[in-house]
Amino acid sequence: MARVTINMIAERAGVSRGTVDRVLHNRPEVAPEVREHVLEVAKLMGYITPNHGHKDSYVIGVVLPGNRWFDDNLKKEWMSGVQDAREIVEPLGYRVEVVECDTDIPGDIVEALENLRKQNPAGIAMTGMDTDNVRACIDRFEEDGVPVITYNSDLPGSKRTCFIGPDPYKSGRVAANMMFRRIGKSDRILAVAGNLDYSAHHARIRGFIDACKEAGISEKQIIVRESHNEYILTYDIVSKALSEIPELKAVYMANENIAACADALGDERNSREIMIVGNDLTLVTKKLLTEDKIDFIVEQNVYWQGYQPIIMLKKLIDMPNFPVSEMAFTNIGVVNAESIRQ
Repeated sequence: MARVTINMIAERAGVSRGTVDRVLHNRPEVAPEVREHVLEVAKLMGYITPNHGHKDSYVIGVVLPGNRWFDDNLKKEWMSGVQDAREIVEPLGYRVEVVECDTDIPGDIVEALENLRKQNPAGIAMTGMDTDNVRACIDRFEEDGVPVITYNSDLPGSKRTCFIGPDPYKSGRVAANMMFRRIGKSDRILAVAGNLDYSAHHARIRGFIDACKEAGISEKQIIVRESHNEYILTYDIVSKALSEIPELKAVYMANENIAACADALGDERNSREIMIVGNDLTLVTKKLLTEDKIDFIVEQNVYWQGYQPIIMLKKLIDMPNFPVSEMAFTNIGVVNAESIRQ
């Protein structure tokens, strides 16, 4: 059977494609009787399931791991995406249940997922460390016919339906490309990851190293450290490298405490011409860019990571056979001081 499209609904309902799109996304400027007619046609054609109005059958669970840095820097933008998606799907018979964990440790993620299971969710959006217990929890949902979409950091060893977020491997490669012309054969690079149990952090470092090697930079020139996104630990790692490695010429901050790196380097960054490239455009990194304390930021679309998983789950719940790509990457952008000042 051919997949039902918006154009097919529009033709059968005798309205324009734009009208159907506005109805299905709960946008204004549609007369109530037209909205009701289009929804009925969509149900009859199988685009919207007949029991679409039964909210208890359409809980979409969204898990947000506890992370102070994320809360302080990116949560507002992420929640804006969630809220915009909620305003679209909830009038159509869904309930978006956001569960915020106290920490990002795997046990808390599993507990949040198991608590959501008690609500008989129709779909799950989540992110977390790529560990056995988290993957097993995802697999149980999928085996029960509940689609799971990962965002921000993928869990590739699980049976999740798809991943929506930045391509971390490519992000690492982009960061490396910012440094090539600054690095000589005797120079050293410090690469600081947050937590390598997160597949995104691991992939960033792998992409960075691979791109460096392709450019003729030996892997021996790259020192990889893990800071667990803690300010003090990040500060200590960078300070130690600064004092012990006179050949240090660049730092790639694949973690979330770029301010700690800038503070640790201080004035020596300029006197020794040390380049800093980091991830995530936030109020803090914008300030660091404008103050010339860091050079480049490789950004990710955090809003889209809050918005798109919910919209995609709505489509998968309505149409279980809806074609979906295993990976849906957000755009990667590079920002420097000049682009911030424009």
